[in-house]
Amino acid sequence: MSSIKNSSILKYSSPAKAWTQALPIGNGKLGAMIFGGEMEETICLNHDELWTGYPTDRTRRGAYHAYRRAQELALEGKLHEASKEIEENFEGGWSDAYLPLGKIEIAFKTKRRISSYLRTLDISNAVSNVSYTVSGKEYKREYFASYPDGMICSRFTFGDRTDFEIKLSSDLLSYCNIQEDKIFLYGECPGVCFSNNNENIEYSDKPKERGIRFCAGLKVITDGQIKEGNCSLLVNNASRAEIYFTAETSFNTPFKHPFTDGKEYKQPVIEKLNEEKNYSLLLKRHTDDYKTIYDRVELNLGGTGSDLDTDKRLEAFQNTKDDSGLVELLYNYGRYLIISSSRPGSQPANLQGIWNDKIKAPWHSNYTVNINTEMNYWPVLMCSMPEINLPLINMIKELSIAGRDTAENRYRSRGWCSHHNVDIWRLTTPVAGNPCWAFWHGSTGWFCRHIFEHYEYTGDIDYLKTTAYPIMKTATLFYLDNLIEYNGNLIFTPGTSPENGFIYEGKDCFVAKYSMMSISIAQDLFQNMIKAAEILDTDEQLVSQLKETISKLPGFKTGSFGQLLEFDDDYPEREINHRHVSHLYALHPANIITADGTPELANACRKTLERRGDNGTGWSLGWKINFWARLFDGNHALKLIEMQLRPVKSNVPHKVHCGGTYENLFDAHPPFQIDGNFGFVSGVTEMFMQSRDNKIYLLPALPDKWSSGSVKGLTAKGNVKVDITWENGKVTDYKLTGKGKYEVIVNGKSQTVEL
Repeated sequence: MSSIKNSSILKYSSPAKAWTQALPIGNGKLGAMIFGGEMEETICLNHDELWTGYPTDRTRRGAYHAYRRAQELALEGKLHEASKEIEENFEGGWSDAYLPLGKIEIAFKTKRRISSYLRTLDISNAVSNVSYTVSGKEYKREYFASYPDGMICSRFTFGDRTDFEIKLSSDLLSYCNIQEDKIFLYGECPGVCFSNNNENIEYSDKPKERGIRFCAGLKVITDGQIKEGNCSLLVNNASRAEIYFTAETSFNTPFKHPFTDGKEYKQPVIEKLNEEKNYSLLLKRHTDDYKTIYDRVELNLGGTGSDLDTDKRLEAFQNTKDDSGLVELLYNYGRYLIISSSRPGSQPANLQGIWNDKIKAPWHSNYTVNINTEMNYWPVLMCSMPEINLPLINMIKELSIAGRDTAENRYRSRGWCSHHNVDIWRLTTPVAGNPCWAFWHGSTGWFCRHIFEHYEYTGDIDYLKTTAYPIMKTATLFYLDNLIEYNGNLIFTPGTSPENGFIYEGKDCFVAKYSMMSISIAQDLFQNMIKAAEILDTDEQLVSQLKETISKLPGFKTGSFGQLLEFDDDYPEREINHRHVSHLYALHPANIITADGTPELANACRKTLERRGDNGTGWSLGWKINFWARLFDGNHALKLIEMQLRPVKSNVPHKVHCGGTYENLFDAHPPFQIDGNFGFVSGVTEMFMQSRDNKIYLLPALPDKWSSGSVKGLTAKGNVKVDITWENGKVTDYKLTGKGKYEVIVNGKSQTVEL
């Protein structure tokens, strides 16, 4: 299999033996992991709406008074007492959990010797294939997940007439029903979420305590004979077969009960499977739809690539570090994964995108919004995929509604807020546990950066007016209501920095008088609000208040090592190499600190990164690529890229904080979290192009190793399309397409360009 540089093909010479060796396909709502077994095929299935729980009232009596007591304690320097008050009297319960749907299992009856095995995922057209030879005759399987038709489709062709059995099952409460050439699976999610320490999964028989219901179905079309088995279909004497799978749930928005007020979920599955099927037409519709998004960006780093299998290629990279085609492959794969796990009408990509095989997934496979969910969406706008951003925008809209009660009940504030965990029911209250993660309302402002950037990249003024601005304004009101005076400044107290702490009075401490991240997020939101209000010519009085408020926020401080301080004082660090570097929010994703605009603060950020060290979890490595790109240091960014490409074996115990990449190129936290895949794409893109304040930087952080290459189809803020070609480390040609006047920084020189 020799395609140019194999920068769009994942390939393997043996079936997957572990879930992180299987190959993912998805259409935003439906996901599948394909193992490609020789005698037994396994396809793990997901639906983006399968979660525990139902809408619940998260009000906690006395929470506001606990918040006020914690503020007083923090300002008195009683930080341990403030932390205890928050944990015991302010926080709430766990988020709900994302669940696997089930699996399709296919047992083939042939027992003859197999040779020439090949398993692939072609991310240029989002199609996976398995092929092998039996006694000189070829057997093939093909899989894709169609967004236009809402199905997972597969086609099998057999060299000889073959018998097989196909089953559809789930570990959730469920039962199956056979109807001629179809299997239907009806099931239900637990209404009560389990805690991380609770081994029991409970189902209630009380309607108000019951969870999301679902119907999954598959249909087999074949030239063989179909018989009913034990919750299975038996197919005999087939030379070909097509299998079509779809599913629906009773989830009916985050604000309606899925059992007592759920949407119809059975009939749509029945109708879809009863529709006439034309496999070739479905495949064409799928590839045409997918490629309209994927083909917008093209990266070429000029290397020779490799014909090794992907897992072997990953291992070889550790010795040579010269396979730039592997960097291209991981870059393209990240774009593939976000297209496959986030489409208009779907839920946003969660901690695992859409792919989860565990009832009790790590961290509930929820939306961890102190960086992970945000990182999922960093690449979509700059990689020219604004429609992929829509599920996140819709979730933020819903959070701005759900978060009103949280702002009122816990803070007695206007506006809305959210904390560090979100689920399908749009949880906005703090969860239980250490305040260093639970007591943090920074996601409110961070989300507003995403919705404002959607305007900055698209230029959609109607979207800014009707969608982004109202959400940003109400978030701003929440922050204004919670700033208090301290030593002539306005601060949020107590302050936390996810998920880190420090040493105070000889003990680990997790709340400070204030944290730099919370201040930076507020400043970023206020500055974007001012821009938005001036564009829309509205809220003059609020703009004036925000300008005055920004002037009273505490400035950045540096510590004894020249590093940017994370908290209000230069406290001793409890974990110097902590995976989060939250206090550099001002450097990335915000632009408050820039390498060319605030060089002294940028140098403090550099000192911080050097002190933290390069190592970290998979997503942490991804964030650090972006940091070093913002510091215009391409060689250091490449060092992080090479670290992120460290192979992590699926079946071998691993170091929890030593991230890398699994055999199927999933990001290894470890365990699997998909955010590192997306942080990688964002960081690499920022090495080629950055944009802010009507400036476009071309090759701001190009490493020496990537001396020649090209990138096409990126988007700069202002909805400007960007193509760049370079040789010997210098831009030789570039093309900007759009409207407006921009300052373009190219080969170290600035020039004004009017489009």
